[in-house]
Amino acid sequence: MKKLTGLMAAPWIPVFAQIDLKKCTITLSDGATTPVEVEVKVGEGNLTYTEARTIEYNLDRGSLTGGTVREGDEVPVDVSMDFVWEYLISNSGSSIVEMIKGDDSLTSTDSDTCQPYACDITILYEPTPAACGDKETITLSDFRWESLDYDLSAGTISCTGKCNITEVTAVREAQ
Repeated sequence: MKKLTGLMAAPWIPVFAQIDLKKCTITLSDGATTPVEVEVKVGEGNLTYTEARTIEYNLDRGSLTGGTVREGDEVPVDVSMDFVWEYLISNSGSSIVEMIKGDDSLTSTDSDTCQPYACDITILYEPTPAACGDKETITLSDFRWESLDYDLSAGTISCTGKCNITEVTAVREAQ
């Protein structure tokens, strides 16, 4: 019998960790030297983001063969949050809505003060027990909201918007 090696030996290799938001802390922060932060512990819900790019195909007399392919315009990262939170902790008394919308007491994370207010969203995933996976930090920089929806009877908040980045920063470290 032939011994299996490489990928054939281990057909079930996890590529991405499935992240349970109940084991995450989501932090919204402004761009001040000492950032104003709101830490959110999620009970139920989801947070999704989409990285996209534009590819342009220039055909050669209607044919792909002989034509050229190049990257087109950059596309911002789309973000969608929909959750019920268990608790909020703020180092300034700010609410999650104030952090998303911004107010006169908050500093935008965008260094260009002429641009609309933006905040950073950081997702810290710490699986428990620690042997169940690596700690992961995902950062969504310069987030600007486009839609905020509230369901008071369900106690949920839904928010969609875009980040002024083309790709998300994700860092994993062994526990």
